[in-house]
Amino acid sequence: MSYEQKAKKLQPVITGIGVVASVGVGKEQFWQSLEEGCCGIDKIESFDTDKFSVHIGAEVKNFDAKKYLGPRGLRNIERGALFLMTAAKESLESSGIEITEASTDRVGVVTGTTFSHFWPIVEFDREVFKEGIEFASPALFPSTVVNAASSLVSIRFNIQGFNTTISTGYTSGLEALTYGINALYVGNADIVLVEGVDSLTYSLFFGFHKLGYMAGIKGEAISCPFDKRRNGPVLGEGAGVLCIEDELLARKRGAKVWAKITGISSYFDGYRIGKIHPQGVGLEKAIKAALDEAEVSIDDIDCILSCANSSVDMDRIEVAVLKKIFGNRLKKIPITSIKSMLGETFSASSILQIISSIGAMHRGIVPPTINYKESDSDCDIDCVPNKSRRKDIKTVLITSFGPGGYNSACVLEKAT
Repeated sequence: MSYEQKAKKLQPVITGIGVVASVGVGKEQFWQSLEEGCCGIDKIESFDTDKFSVHIGAEVKNFDAKKYLGPRGLRNIERGALFLMTAAKESLESSGIEITEASTDRVGVVTGTTFSHFWPIVEFDREVFKEGIEFASPALFPSTVVNAASSLVSIRFNIQGFNTTISTGYTSGLEALTYGINALYVGNADIVLVEGVDSLTYSLFFGFHKLGYMAGIKGEAISCPFDKRRNGPVLGEGAGVLCIEDELLARKRGAKVWAKITGISSYFDGYRIGKIHPQGVGLEKAIKAALDEAEVSIDDIDCILSCANSSVDMDRIEVAVLKKIFGNRLKKIPITSIKSMLGETFSASSILQIISSIGAMHRGIVPPTINYKESDSDCDIDCVPNKSRRKDIKTVLITSFGPGGYNSACVLEKAT
């Protein structure tokens, strides 16, 4: 059977969900918090921010990995990797997958992450410069590589199929999902854990503060997507993990199918490093391609889970692109940003958007864009301000893009 024939026959679906976020650990708590408009943004406690003009972030507070993973084997593991392992455990359990010696080679892992290895690098280098090369702990070095978190998941859960790490910043989660779907298409795996994770660390905070790309430096320290007061993102952290497989195999083993992935696309517009194309050319192409692959029209989209992160330019550009694609139809589509509650979680963000979408479809609730107060003529959309809304949702569009040229979009359909 040819690649094209396999692709036509296969319908990728989501059967497992795991989440660690600033508003809750576990999918049910996560969904409930989003429905209630809970904000995960508060004063940072995990490191000292006294030297900075901004002191807030969306941390996963009071997180005890031992509670979820047990007391053994957690030494020298970076915070983000612990988030990821916890989310992976929930995702595997919710999917009902039993990994055995007979099946392990047919299970793969692909992880989107960008910044989680920053702090181990700092810690290792600090020991080298402070104690000297001879006395630096070798136990710190393995966590300095970008693929450490992904590898730890495979080791923890005895997954011996492929293990891949993708690092494209904001879009890493959707890029990882594309990779996972393609692995199913070509027959490299029967089940794939698709993951996204990033952790909030001193080094990450320092870098974004130095760039001036952070809420509170030039305005109010608040995450308020689409609002006229927006002046940059609030940094956040978290992890999301999806189990994906072919619908036929999932139904055969009696798994609960949460959603169908009907369309996904990416486009690199290669504008400038650290900048976004002012016309959103890549985002427009990615969205149109995802809609085409899903074989849906603009009239079929019931809700949009936006990438908007309270950045002045990003929010404006995304709205302009959506207006160009959807025209007058956009006025009837709720467009919400969960980053108003979670902050910008980078590589985890699009996976958390997908998980939020699944909760919205099955609960009949559109989560709100909180902190909305002052309208902006550049973002005159229905952003579901401040309070969640009852709505029957069958098809959702997820958008993701960021500085440097990466753009992705995904269409999900509610499973019945």
